[in-house]
Amino acid sequence: MSDTLRLLAIEPWLGGSHRQLLEGWRRHSNHSIEVLGLAARHWKWRMAAGARTLALRARELPRPDALWVSDYVDLPQLKAFLPRDWADVPTLLYFHENQLTYPRSPQDDHAYDFGPAWTNLTSALCADGIAFNSEYHRSELAEATAELLEKLPRPRPTEVLEAIAAADVLPPGIDWSAIPLGSGAPPDAPLRIVFNHRWEHDKGPDAWLRLAAEAIDEGLPIELVLLGERSAKPLQAGQAHLEALRGHILHRGRVESRQTYYEWLGRCDVAISTAHHEFYGMAILEAAAAGCLPAVPHRLAYPEVLGANNAVRSLYDRPEDLLRRLRHWALERDRFRDWEARRAIRASVERHALEHSARALDQRMEGLVEAARTTGTHR
Repeated sequence: MSDTLRLLAIEPWLGGSHRQLLEGWRRHSNHSIEVLGLAARHWKWRMAAGARTLALRARELPRPDALWVSDYVDLPQLKAFLPRDWADVPTLLYFHENQLTYPRSPQDDHAYDFGPAWTNLTSALCADGIAFNSEYHRSELAEATAELLEKLPRPRPTEVLEAIAAADVLPPGIDWSAIPLGSGAPPDAPLRIVFNHRWEHDKGPDAWLRLAAEAIDEGLPIELVLLGERSAKPLQAGQAHLEALRGHILHRGRVESRQTYYEWLGRCDVAISTAHHEFYGMAILEAAAAGCLPAVPHRLAYPEVLGANNAVRSLYDRPEDLLRRLRHWALERDRFRDWEARRAIRASVERHALEHSARALDQRMEGLVEAARTTGTHR
């Protein structure tokens, strides 16, 4: 398709990786993309009411050729509030995460709210196309949905399984060309380890602090860089470990810009994940692009996203396995500051560059529009 399309992206949670995907896609796309979004807070309210709010704003815009919406959108509600002559505009639903398999916080002691998960499923039924950020994510939701449907009374919307099975996998990508290859920590510095994930329960920051404290108690020469957004509800379990690690923390907290963040990654040797939930792994991919060795669990989306090149990644099965590797790495830290080794790590994640992701998204949206025109459902 050679025509320039007018695309409208609806994102009630315009922050973090959600924002990065849309900004990167808009920058590299061959089409015109308008983004309507809301600040990334009050997630349940965003899912409940964001669709109506953004639909009312969309009424002020020209009719698009296609819609892109995130998993935070209640798509049936959105379509109900959009202009009537938009009824045949084809829509792609993009899953960054889903509310059926997203792990609950230990602090969340109230009864399970099924509403957000049901919003995801009814949106999937209403969309013309679906995309996931990884095959792991698509497969996990398919399995969880099948289990859920078995428990529901009849009639059951079993067609949602077919919709999920037919979905595309379109990784969001990273701003690879904007991330400089770093040289790691200085030659005489301890092994420098970065934890650059959201400070939330599903990313396991407490597990990492506990493991780091154990390594420090053994006398291992390591120092820590703690990046990533902090939770509005701080996790308490790791506070004691933070105090114990204070003299070994080189940096803690957010930095003033993405470029400074990338530079910090380039000054580190190893990037750690202790996550028990990960549908893609943007933080680890960014660290790898800066030259850090990714040390991640041998599960979740990591094996798929990092690929099969064992020379530039290190997957572990249990925390004690990671600790054992830290013992070796702390004594062999020169290997992490070798320019060619770091260049190989960076090259291994080049396929996740935003340019590739934007091209794939463009092609998927073009396909939606072409299919609608072919079937006569889109003018």
